[in-house]
Amino acid sequence: MKLLIEGWLHHKNEIGIKLMRKNGLDIDFKFDPRTNYDCIINTSEFKQYENHNGKLIIGPHIDVIDINKQLVNFEQKCYFNCLSSWNVNIHKSLIKSDKIRFLSLPFAVDIQKFTPKEKNGKPVIYFKSVDKNRLKDVLNHFGEKFILFDYEKRYKEKDFYDTISRAPYCIWIGRHESQGFALQETLSCNTPIFVINVRTLREEINSKWVDFMPMQNLEATAAPYFDDSCGMITYPERFKEDWDVFINNKKYTPRDFILNRLSPITCVKIWIGKIQRLK
Repeated sequence: MKLLIEGWLHHKNEIGIKLMRKNGLDIDFKFDPRTNYDCIINTSEFKQYENHNGKLIIGPHIDVIDINKQLVNFEQKCYFNCLSSWNVNIHKSLIKSDKIRFLSLPFAVDIQKFTPKEKNGKPVIYFKSVDKNRLKDVLNHFGEKFILFDYEKRYKEKDFYDTISRAPYCIWIGRHESQGFALQETLSCNTPIFVINVRTLREEINSKWVDFMPMQNLEATAAPYFDDSCGMITYPERFKEDWDVFINNKKYTPRDFILNRLSPITCVKIWIGKIQRLK
């Protein structure tokens, strides 16, 4: 199966797709007119492809709010990559068009870079773009024994890796994520996560979602790829009562989850399998 990928890519997605290419995904990043592509993927715009008889995938780098605008003069039928299943559901609820369908194709996590070290460091709090009272509640309850990474204040990736790879666990207080690389890189370091989750897009502070389509629930999650082996998901109103269950479980295997679900080899299989089944 031969793929063409065009358009802008977030740097983490670019790393992921290049790792997938090294692991057997046959991709061109520059159009070759002599090649009959089985699938063309444009990551950032609805572009017409004349004489292309294969499959067409758009996204993920187009905002759900802008999709209808770009579809107005678009004639080809296509799929939109939402990256994860919850995001597929919200796109289906907001976008009504016979020109487009939705699927989830995740990008690979760099499992060679984000590896575990001896768990001899301090626990971590990761905070991103939600009500700061949630962070205050956690700090007031647990004290100041954590190393804090605040997404809004930025940080060096090396510092994050050096800390998270040694952390015995992490408390995650974040907004919705379509894929969530920082969370997945933490899991790849075999660091269990106590996720204080969101329920809707509207919980992202100072965002367009606060007043967008007020009649819609806009259901969302901060942990789109996660199960019981990774840690525990809780919510702001009950994290105190759930904490003991999380911290007393010594059987978490979050790196195994990433290796099985989001490694380069696994993502290659996911992409090939899903693209081959597209009609």
